[in-house]
Amino acid sequence: MKLLIAPDSFKGTLSAVEICNLFLKEIKGLDIAAIPLSDGGEGALQSIIHTSNFERIELQVFNPLFQEISAYYLFDKKQKTAYVELAVASGIALLKQTDIMNASTCGTGQLVVNALEKGAEKVVLFVGGSSSNDAGLGIAAALGIRFYDGRGETVRPTAKNLTRILKIDRSHSLLSKYNAKLLIAVDVNNPFYGKTGAAYVYAAQKGASNAQILFLDEALKHIANIFYWKYGIDVQKIKGSGAAGGVAGGLTALFNAEIIDASNLIFSLLKLDEYIKNADIIISGEGKIDKQSLNGKLLVKLAGLVKKYEKKLWVICGYFDGNNQLKQALNIDKIFALAKNTDELPEAISAPKERLKKVINELLIEFLEL
Repeated sequence: MKLLIAPDSFKGTLSAVEICNLFLKEIKGLDIAAIPLSDGGEGALQSIIHTSNFERIELQVFNPLFQEISAYYLFDKKQKTAYVELAVASGIALLKQTDIMNASTCGTGQLVVNALEKGAEKVVLFVGGSSSNDAGLGIAAALGIRFYDGRGETVRPTAKNLTRILKIDRSHSLLSKYNAKLLIAVDVNNPFYGKTGAAYVYAAQKGASNAQILFLDEALKHIANIFYWKYGIDVQKIKGSGAAGGVAGGLTALFNAEIIDASNLIFSLLKLDEYIKNADIIISGEGKIDKQSLNGKLLVKLAGLVKKYEKKLWVICGYFDGNNQLKQALNIDKIFALAKNTDELPEAISAPKERLKKVINELLIEFLEL
């Protein structure tokens, strides 16, 4: 029987690449293939890097708090397409301490600018894992867009300043200058603002207080109104516009960017269908499986493919917070958890590799009994 290891990352503990490597190290003598997956957040470029003859381009850019760091993107010269991952330059994992009010996506914009200068005619931007709530205006500023207050003074477009913006100047847009297309690869369907929008759903995990969440939601509503008054675009009606602190909506309004599904793109680049066809059991995983896992994320899409080809899906997770009904809804045949209960969570988080090794052995025993 053939095994396919196709996990997402365990956010904050193990990358998908680390999980694949550990499986290959621990399991010997079996027919096994391993492909690290990503939902478009952290690890997207690692997932696709071997799918084409990419040039890895490194440069110095700003991190979310305007400190210089080394970052990279992938460039396909033949297709004249650049693949940029927001988390590489503007991700929450880059910060020791979160500061959502001042965090910016400017560094990601610097990566896009470099790609345009290298000759990219299309830029695919994976936007998961953001540390900010700036509606993508940091990216836009790097790409030549200028923002002004009521006095005509320039505004640095961080989250705390969004409500000051009353005028936008797109006349120096570098995307227009280079006649390039921008695609925003998202893994969520959230609207721009409101109870299911960017601030209410995601700002708390970026360090925002309740009072800041209320302010950020109003700030996004303000920017949405500016977009509508100036360009006639209602970003609130655009599916997925709330992704990454409103990056998807902001860039759609300012650059006519197209929002696409990140998981579907990654699956296509990896030719995942072919791997699933040739396997008997697919082993995937993500950090936590609960009701939120049903919201169109990577595991749901993978489970659909596995079901399509009538294969078995085994899943490893950090913790399973669900029941048999959830398991059936996700088309999962077997679940293996690093933490069997909440008491084991601290150890699973602090020593994930050791826990994963034990789970791999459990899984291997069940596999050999088939």
